Amino acid sequence: MLLVFFLLSFLFAKELCLDFNIDTEDSYVNKRIAQYVERFALESGFELSCSEKSLNLSVSASFSERSVAISPKQRVSTYLFSLSIRIGSESFSTSVPYSLPSGALGELPRRKALEEAIQRLKLPIIKYFTELYAGKREP
Repeated sequence: MLLVFFLLSFLFAKELCLDFNIDTEDSYVNKRIAQYVERFALESGFELSCSEKSLNLSVSASFSERSVAISPKQRVSTYLFSLSIRIGSESFSTSVPYSLPSGALGELPRRKALEEAIQRLKLPIIKYFTELYAGKREP
């Protein structure tokens, strides 16, 4: 029964073509944003394919970091990671603070902040894709 459901869902799935235009200098950020947006589209019921009958959406993203706290030794220790994703005509953005107590941790706190920011945007993006899929919203 479950197999029949999945086969029927693939037969009636709408196609979505995502055109990524992510102009950040960090390849890790580019890759993770693209992976998550594709995953959110799939979770909403779309099939990812670029053909003549596909719904075409442009995806752009940007991020910024700014210092928000300085340690007693006059070193920046806390940053605010801001992420903005634009899908079609809709924009999604959030900010996540993270701290870097020492340089020994490298990129790990920043990457964790990116993952948290994407998770904060997950539900609004899935809602947007679901409304597109149901025809309740124009791209």
